[in-house]
Amino acid sequence: MSEPRDEKRLESGTVSPQATADLGARIARARGQRSAQAAAEQTRQGDMSGMSRGLRLASEFVAAIIVGALLGWIIDSILPTKPWATVVMLLLGFAAGVLNVVKTTRQMNAASAVPPDTPALPDDED
Repeated sequence: MSEPRDEKRLESGTVSPQATADLGARIARARGQRSAQAAAEQTRQGDMSGMSRGLRLASEFVAAIIVGALLGWIIDSILPTKPWATVVMLLLGFAAGVLNVVKTTRQMNAASAVPPDTPALPDDED
């Protein structure tokens, strides 16, 4: 059985420059797609899951409140300000917890943002 004839081959068996340039362009395009897919996969694996983000934020918030309440209780046990230092420090701990959650959320969002120079991956319609 005869092999299909390649239209881009010259009669002497060498490949035309047009075919070589086309092959080079296809290889460069495939390498670009592969590097974009690898970067997207690395970003996905480096990101924290939603559950881990929530647990981190909750633990920071609760820890700030507990630390504030403990500091207030210690101050109340040393000074004669029985419930007031605990109440004030509890409120300060709450405020510190809210600030920690806001700061950490900003950092997480900035870390998981897609860099602007990332090439777009082809979607299903392409």
